[in-house]
Parts: sequence; C-alpha cells; structure tokens
Amino acid sequence: MTREREVARVEAGEFVRAFEARLGSGRLRSQEPLAPYVNWRVGGPAEWFFIARTRADVIVAVRTAREAGVPVTILGYGANVLVSDAGVRGLVIVNRAEGVEIRGDEIWAESGMNLVALARRASEAGIGGFEFLVGIPGTLGGAIVGNAGTREEWIGERVLEVEVLDERGEVIRWPRAHLEFGYRRSRFQRTNDVVLAARLKGYPASRSEIEAKMQRMLEARRHQPSGPSAGSVFKNPPGDYAGRLIEACGLKGSRLGGAMISERHANFIINTGGATAREIRALIERAKAAVRERFGILLEEEIRYVGIWDP
Repeated sequence: MTREREVARVEAGEFVRAFEARLGSGRLRSQEPLAPYVNWRVGGPAEWFFIARTRADVIVAVRTAREAGVPVTILGYGANVLVSDAGVRGLVIVNRAEGVEIRGDEIWAESGMNLVALARRASEAGIGGFEFLVGIPGTLGGAIVGNAGTREEWIGERVLEVEVLDERGEVIRWPRAHLEFGYRRSRFQRTNDVVLAARLKGYPASRSEIEAKMQRMLEARRHQPSGPSAGSVFKNPPGDYAGRLIEACGLKGSRLGGAMISERHANFIINTGGATAREIRALIERAKAAVRERFGILLEEEIRYVGIWDP
C-alpha cells in the first residue's frame, strides 16, 4: 500500500469514528448506490452516504464532514439532478428533515419537507399561496436553491427568511432581500451555504378554493411525459420556450441508448430503461448544440450535474 493510500485509509477511519460518535453507529454507509434516490434512476455510488432525519442531523453531518475535509453533497428527492455513472466523492446527505410549524398564515418548515406534503399542510390550515407546489417534485430546500415554480408562481415569492448553515459552520438567517431570487436562481447556487429551514408566508383562503386550485395543477401535470425524468431539463430563454426550440430542431423522440427526448415534451429526457448518466448528458449536449446552431441561443440547464464527470 502506498503512503498516499495509507494516509487516506487512516483519515477515512477518523472520519467514520467522529461521525458515528456524533450521530450514532450504523447510520453512515459506504458505496451506497444513488440511482434509487434520484428521479432519473441513474448514477453510481456515494463514497459515504447518510440519511438526515432532522435539522440537527444535517448540521452535525455537514460540520463533521467539513472538519475532516470531506466534500458534501445534499440531495432531496433527486428531482433535478443528474448523478454521474462514476458516483460521488465525499459525503452524500439525503435530506429528510421534515419538521413544520404553522402560525396564522406563516409556515416554518425544514428543508427536507416534501413540496407536495407542504402544499397539503397549508391546505389543511386554510393557507393559500402554496397550491402550485402540489405539481412540483422535490423538497423545500431544493426548491429554494433553484427558486422552483411554474410560469406564474415560484417559491421565492413566499419566502420571508431562510435559515442556513454557512461556510463557517454557523447557523444564520437571511431575509428574502438577501437571497437574490430570480428565474430559477438564488444566491445559494454560488455559495456553499446549506439551507436548513425557511419561514414562508401565504394568505387566508377557504379550503375548497385551495383544493380546487390544487386539482387544476394536478390535471395540468397529468399531460406531462411519464417515465423516469428530472422534469424540465433546460430553463426557458427570454421570450421563448426550450421545448419549442428543441422540437423545432427535429429532436423529439431522439434516442441515445436508453435515454430519449420525450415525444410529448421536448424539454424532458426520459430514461426508457437501462439508460446511463453519460447517455442522458450526451443527449442534453446534442440538444444544446442543435439549438445553438439553428437559433444562436445557448440553452442553460435547469438540472444540475452531481458527481465525478470526465473533463
């Protein structure tokens, strides 16, 4: 064994001991396959893997990894990520911290809260403004990072403040004015801050009105392509739609291995069975190149790439 490998082995052992001392034995796993945790159902293993059940779990796990120099990747329900076939170095935390408190028309929710469950809780409390979330897969934390939403509504409009674990390991709260929300973006896309929770504000509404709007959202979603996908692959460019541009390039139904540009909506790529992350990414690049060549528009991914990718 080389000295470098021996040092790495010792450091890994120290990380595991510190992690288990703080969070309990048996909760940290190694070489865990990630495909079951992402919507595309592709991707290699996590070097280290942990499911966080509480906000405190997230804080302790991130701090412990950072102290050991171990990179950290946070996953919610894997709704908008493409994990590489080679897997992910460091610690992957699957965030299932789902605590929630409701006071009046305000909701305090932890970042692992499922968006559909959040919409349902708001409905039960007679709080409007969250109906659009019923059609969006994922967690609150991921939604805030990407300012998820529909064409008319997005989560940033409902945020009052966000609690984060910053790069120094301190828990702080940022008001909405500091979060730089824009179309499918926020300040968290350029920082290493970890979203822990958020305070959200809706408005009083009758449950019948809320349920009717949620039903309309679900009906619209039923027209989207079926099969394992990450939803919209690209952001819409100003004044146009990514799906229209890709379709105009004649790419609907294009295949590469088990990956296919949906015949129903060209901004969706479906895993038809046995696709690899490499095939999906190559199909993404094919669509980008075709749109750029024909229209002079460079499409920007709405999904994010996670893991070890070839240069």
